[in-house]
Order: sequence, then C-alpha cells, then structure tokens
Amino acid sequence: MSTLTPRERDRRGTQYVIAGVAIIATFVDHRHVLSSNPIAFWLPTVAGLAYGSALWFLGRRRTSKWLSNLTMAGWLVIFWVLLATKVVSGPAWFFAVMIGALAVTAAFPVRPAPSSVPKVAAADVVPWAGSGVTADLVEQNFGRRTLPAVSITTHAGAGSFLVTELAGFFDGETVIAESNSGKPLLFLTRVGVAARGSVIGDASAGLPDGTLIVHGGADETRPAAVFTTEDAAAFEHWVRTLPEG
Repeated sequence: MSTLTPRERDRRGTQYVIAGVAIIATFVDHRHVLSSNPIAFWLPTVAGLAYGSALWFLGRRRTSKWLSNLTMAGWLVIFWVLLATKVVSGPAWFFAVMIGALAVTAAFPVRPAPSSVPKVAAADVVPWAGSGVTADLVEQNFGRRTLPAVSITTHAGAGSFLVTELAGFFDGETVIAESNSGKPLLFLTRVGVAARGSVIGDASAGLPDGTLIVHGGADETRPAAVFTTEDAAAFEHWVRTLPEG
C-alpha cells in the first residue's frame, strides 16, 4: 500500500482509538458474565468479530449500497433478537461487530483514486478568487499541531476550513464542510444535499442541484456565495494543489 495521506492517517488513528475504547467497554461490561458463563460472552463475540470484519469489509467495497445497508440491518436485528431472547449476550455481539468493522476498515481503508493534480509548496500557493469568494492558504493551531487551512471570505463573512476537510469534501467523503473559525460559521456544500425545510435547503431553493455554494455568515436566508460551474471546478483544482499536512 502506498503512503497514507495525513487525512487517512488521522482517520485510521481515530478508528483504532474507538475500537480500543469499545474493547475496554466490552470487557468491563461483561466482567461478571466472563466468570459465571463465559460461553455467553465468547460465542457472540467471536461471531460478531467475524461478521464485522468480513461482511462489513465486503460491503464497503461494493459500488452498490445494498450490501452495506443489509449488513447494518443484520447487525441491529441480531442485536435486538439476542436482547429479547437472552440466550447469549446481545451487547457482546453489538460491540464485537463494531470492533471488527473498525479494525478491518482501518487496516484496509477504502482509498480514493490518486489525484493527478500535483501539490504546490505552501510558499508558492497563490490566493484564489472567483464567484464572490476569495481563498488563501493559512496555518491553524490545534493544540500542539499546526495544520494547513484555507481562509475563505465572502461578502457575508469569513472562516477557515482545514485543507484535509476540503479535500475530503471534494473526494466525496463528506457532503458538507464546516469552518472551524469565524462567527457565524460558514458551510461549503452542494445544492440538493440539505433536506427541504432546513436552513440551507430553504436558502438554496431554486438553484440547480449540484451547484457548489457557501452558506452562513450574516444572512442565512440566501447563500453567501454561489459558484459558477467553471469557478467550482477551478476552486476544487486549487484545493487539490494544497498541502494537507
């Protein structure tokens, strides 16, 4: 496997931490069962680990969503059946599936196709402007870490987005990117993502689905910026040239 990006390393670390917490919680919750009826713990645990690591792994790698949804439904249905029958531990099954799924997806992450856009050194980045938006590369402190971020300014407000979050947005990992500085917050999204009746959904009504917008700032009744098709493509290209960490 090729070298992981900072975004992928952070995600993998988070998954391992959650899996570790789930392991501790499972053993703490079942300490009495382990001493009195260990098979009631180990049977659903082994089955759950196999289920989570195998079916979840396969489900994530299918282009269709049906296998992932079926896997999720099976996880929950079996959990409720075990809770109702009390033959073996339902919580042991629940946690084991989660642990198996997290461990496998962390070890074998689904990676986007390598970008053909070359990265630019931070010192050589030129600010971007278009569709009423200006964007520039900045640095943001997170505890002891300093991470590259993009400062976005519109007529309605300004905020900073981590480069990793914008890259994840354009890779389809998230459907909304949220600024982590500035008040009020800014949101980068596409029309049609937000539900009808929501603030963003109402503000973007009438715009074609898929249109890239910035929402937030002083006036929430309309987008702070609406990208043209050309500017949306240019902005995505500019983001992909930025160093992620």
